[in-house]
Parts: sequence; structure tokens; C-alpha cells
Amino acid sequence: MKKILFVCCFLFIFPCLVFAETSLKIGTMPAADSILLYVGAEEKLFEKYGLHVEIVPFQSAIELGAAMRSGAIDGYFTCIINATLQHLSGTPQTVVATTSYARPDQRHFGLVVSPRKNINTLAELQGKTVAVGKDTIVDFLLTQFLTSRKLSDTYIKRQDIRSIAMRLQLLMAGQLDTALLPEPLVSTLEARGAKVLLDDTNLRLPLAVISFAKDKLTKEIYTQFRQALSDSADLINANPDRYKETMLKYKLLSKDAGNVYTMLTFAKENTPCYLPSEQELDVYFTWLYERKLISAKPLAKDILPEF
Repeated sequence: MKKILFVCCFLFIFPCLVFAETSLKIGTMPAADSILLYVGAEEKLFEKYGLHVEIVPFQSAIELGAAMRSGAIDGYFTCIINATLQHLSGTPQTVVATTSYARPDQRHFGLVVSPRKNINTLAELQGKTVAVGKDTIVDFLLTQFLTSRKLSDTYIKRQDIRSIAMRLQLLMAGQLDTALLPEPLVSTLEARGAKVLLDDTNLRLPLAVISFAKDKLTKEIYTQFRQALSDSADLINANPDRYKETMLKYKLLSKDAGNVYTMLTFAKENTPCYLPSEQELDVYFTWLYERKLISAKPLAKDILPEF
């Protein structure tokens, strides 16, 4: 009886010691598929599985990467290119989830032609200029867009413009022929008269992932975090228009874009609990190697969970 009373008193006085949540800081950019994190937080799905997740928003990929390297955040919303480069540069990490995957019924990126330019076909694109962020996911995707249509990687001239806002401004002013941009910007520009000549709907590749610092990840956290993401995807899939309001609230979507953007959903066979295959990762590793951004191709297991 005394033991029972002692345990009850202990639980009453020190409940946090018994039911303490694991706290995580996850960095993210204002990308559409980061809605998974915001819905998970708003609907208390992370708490359901014993996690307290603080979403740390960034406007710059450079600042987001720096926060990951410094240990200011435990994980981040990124792409395989960035995760690989950071991993090989001394910030060991593990990909735990895929948040967007190219599929035929949902566009994530598009090559947008300025409404001030008379370019209407792929043939008319030859020799024109496209704005991309050099050595980033959009640079990689341009290669995939062209290769999938049996076109040379030099079919279009690349112009390095890192800032998405600057790409957008120059494109609409007619100072660029084309730019490779993410949704929902693509839909917004299309509604303003721009044309989309290439996109990712004919690819079959993971596009965005969540990656954790290796020293911050345990098997328990891995399981809990993925369960919460899966529940979040289920809620969004069941009522996408409801969560379009959440996107507006957290500025993942502008009001203008909200009128024309088809809310994204998550195909459970490849998001969010899908992990990139060795073959898919090798497409990225090969591109990085051929660009001389890495000296040797890593193994898939280097950035995938050991659990």
C-alpha cells in the first residue's frame, strides 16, 4: 500500500518526468509541402506521439543551411542535393521523410515563359535563357526536364539567379526569357498570362525531403515523427480546401495564388513516409558528381536511416 501511495504521489508531483515530450526544432522554407509540419503542429499530432515540434521558418535557404550546420535546429525541410552536400561537408544527417514526389497529376515545378516573350513551343526554347539557382534543385530539375525529352543539357542557356523573388520580377518585366520556379508561383504566373512549357509531371523522383542531424535522431524519434506526418497527410488528403486556409495563414500561399492554386495532396505510396530508393538517390549523386560538386558518389545508406 505504501508503495502504491508513493508512486501516486510521485506521478502527481513530477508528471513531467514521466510523460516528458521530446522537443525538436525543425527548420522550413515557405514551400507548399511544408504544410505537413504546420498541420501536424496545429492538430497536435506530434504531441499525440510524444513529440514537441517547434517549426522554425526561414526565408533564405542559405540561412536554413547555416542553422543546420550550427546545430541551431535538429532537422530541416530540404532536398536531396542539399542534404547530400551538407552530409559530405561535415554535417552528418539522415533523410527521414519525403514531402513531395513528382507525379503525373500534380505539378511541383515548371519552366515558365515570360508573358512578354513570344515563345510557345519547345523548339522555340532552343538557345533562349532560363533563370535557375546554380547547383540547386531547380538546376538539377532542368537537366531532368531536358533529358526526359531527349534534349541536350545545353539546349537552353542557364542564368544563375538565386533569389526566387528576383527571378519572378525579371521574368514579368520581360528581362528574362524563362525561369524555373516552384508552385504555387507557377500557377499564379500562368493565371497572369505566362506559359508553362516544361514541368516535373513526367518525372518519377522524390523532390523534397525532411532530414535530421544524425546525432539528434533515435529510432523512437524516427518512428514518432513519421507517424505524425502520416496522420497529417491523411487529414490534408481528406479535406484539402480546409488546409488551404492554413497555407494562407502561414504565408505558404499568397491570396492571389490561393484563387488559382490546386491544393496539393499526398500520395501515400511515395509521401510522406516513403524513403528514396538507391536508384533514385543515384540519379542525384550522379548529377552532383558530373557537376564536380562531389569528388565521389556516396552510398545510399550514408543518408538513409540505419533502423
